[in-house]
Amino acid sequence: MEAIIRQPLMASEPPVNDIVPDSRHPLVRRFAGLWEAKRGSRPLPLREDFPFEELAPWFGHVLIMDVIDGGRDFRYRMIGTTITQFLDRDYSGRLVSECEYGEGDARRRIEETFRQPVIDGRPVFRSGHVVWVADKTWRTYDSVHCPLSRDGAAADLTIGVLYFGSVAQSAPPGASFRNEGLLPDD
Repeated sequence: MEAIIRQPLMASEPPVNDIVPDSRHPLVRRFAGLWEAKRGSRPLPLREDFPFEELAPWFGHVLIMDVIDGGRDFRYRMIGTTITQFLDRDYSGRLVSECEYGEGDARRRIEETFRQPVIDGRPVFRSGHVVWVADKTWRTYDSVHCPLSRDGAAADLTIGVLYFGSVAQSAPPGASFRNEGLLPDD
């Protein structure tokens, strides 16, 4: 089974990308704080600023992406086991352009998730709802995606954390959803 990040459609609004100014999840906020501390006075922190041992509070929730061709594509370098278990898929080692996300603009939204921190040079928070296909219930999600550099100047990696709510939720109030071929037919 796989989870599908769904974008609410309000009556007169286009799909939103769930970017928020901050996260409601304490471990997401804490990770963004670690990124800021590691950055210090530099434009971007380096990948080696994040040793494996320091990521222990977020094990299972870490997502590392290679930036390909300035952000035209991304390679899933590492996806935490909690994420892959929830989504029931593991795209580690694959390009976003090679992965299946269904029809419509799902791939574009995934690409924007990783591209925005590269463009902005700062963490980008997301918060929204996801349909867990395993039982077709709504779950919340919270994430932050942060740019990293190998040379201290250009963003050529992103690192972030992603948390899914464990309790089924009601659909967001007033939202309707367009099936973009992402949910299996009954």
